[in-house]
Amino acid sequence: MGRKEAAIAVNRFGLGARPGEMDTAASNPKRWLLEQLEGPYVEPAEFKGFPTTAQHRENQYYRYSISGRELNEAQRKARERGDDKEVDRLAGDIRRSLRGYVTWVAESLMREYGARTNVAMSSKEPFRERLVRFWSNHLVVPAIKQSSNVVAGAYEREVIRPGVTGKFGDMLQASAKNPAMLVFLDNNLSIGPNSQFGKTKKSGLNENLAREILELHTMGVEGGYTQADVIELAKAITGWSTFPVFEHAAFQLDGRAGSPRGSFVFHPEWHEPGDVRVLGKVYKAGGVEQGEAILHDLARRPETARYLATKLARHFVADEPPPELVNRLAKVYLANDTDLTEMTRALVEAPEAWAHPQTKLKQPEDYAISCYRTLGLRLTEKPLPPQPMYNFQAYDYPKANWAWLADDPYGTLQTKDVNQFKDPAQRQGALVAAFYGDVKSMGQSPMNAPGPQGWYDRWSDWSGADSMLKRVEWSLALASAHAAKAPQPKTFLASSLGELASPELASAVAQAKGKEQGVGLALASPDFQRR
Repeated sequence: MGRKEAAIAVNRFGLGARPGEMDTAASNPKRWLLEQLEGPYVEPAEFKGFPTTAQHRENQYYRYSISGRELNEAQRKARERGDDKEVDRLAGDIRRSLRGYVTWVAESLMREYGARTNVAMSSKEPFRERLVRFWSNHLVVPAIKQSSNVVAGAYEREVIRPGVTGKFGDMLQASAKNPAMLVFLDNNLSIGPNSQFGKTKKSGLNENLAREILELHTMGVEGGYTQADVIELAKAITGWSTFPVFEHAAFQLDGRAGSPRGSFVFHPEWHEPGDVRVLGKVYKAGGVEQGEAILHDLARRPETARYLATKLARHFVADEPPPELVNRLAKVYLANDTDLTEMTRALVEAPEAWAHPQTKLKQPEDYAISCYRTLGLRLTEKPLPPQPMYNFQAYDYPKANWAWLADDPYGTLQTKDVNQFKDPAQRQGALVAAFYGDVKSMGQSPMNAPGPQGWYDRWSDWSGADSMLKRVEWSLALASAHAAKAPQPKTFLASSLGELASPELASAVAQAKGKEQGVGLALASPDFQRR
């Protein structure tokens, strides 16, 4: 293996070559990749102090069941005693609470995104980061509604990051029990109709999580399961919940909020009694272990192995991956009891992964990150720290209006100019939000996939004319801003694409009139956008 394989390693498997990374990988590209899978998981320093899903859930209880309820109750009492001045004052507080909380949620997401993106831009283990993004998109919790928005980042940190080199069976269990997934797919509200609580309250079964476990997390839509299997799995995971569940607060708050508060809770009174039959196998009546047993078996089915192998090969090799490669990956997965390190190792060792032409199109976020990496940039010079948990009295939300640079549905800002924020801390946040907004303009809202299926992963999903034009415009502007600190264009091309650069691109870059034009040609080129 030589320079071409090093270029494949840092681009196809990684997130784009940081300065000097091509040389580091060149001595042994396969070993460079596989070494990133070794050793215990160590959380990047950028995530220090960020809240857990449980802390977010408890804070949401404060927002809606304590702070919000107290304001509404105070206004009701003022109205009853005819104190119009106090009613109006409290109306202002309620408006401030509503606007403040949605701003806090937006700021929280941007701070998570800033930390996540700085890790990706500076990581010396870019292959591991790619795996984090792949599996996070597979067992996805997108920030598409407020209750999942605040926990999407924490979910990835708790479930996906530690799990990418472990066993898929373990990661599946951790995902299904995490408050973020339970809330996103409404299983926290799923109550067996024949359970003790269900018969009293006439509450019903929710099939969302069960359906997505079968259709998207394990066997795939063509895996051979039926609607009856969905219903039976949904019964088996009734009572899998988390604090708070506002719809059943009076019942759930009876000393049962999880340990720590806001984490996974099993309510036996909500669990559907009796045996269930899933995919022809009977699982005896029980508590939380009934659902756990089904997930254990689902992770080890050949349909799951093939589904996961196909997605992994499609992501890293080709939109239509070679069947022989898929079969080998699936066999390794089953032979090693769902061990993802071994399946990933088999991918790296596969000849197809190195021989296949560069036909994969980078998704917009990966493209933007690879541009920053090859220029040696980060979003912010210093890590963007987490903000304190939401508190109505303490939170000064106008100071966080920079978060609306990413997406401003309420028309808060008069301009998208980052320079409107002069305070150093606000400007740091504004740089993160502006980058997010740039990626969004290319057609992808990071950490916010359109649904439980995640982002699609074929060339046709990302090659629309408007999206491609936005990439070119953005990359040329980036080159204009940073080319002065880049090496000469020929050297820049060699260190970023190496032998993956076409003769046509190499010729154009060599004839460029200055570094700005040369770097811009390289970043905007089809060669750089493929992997």
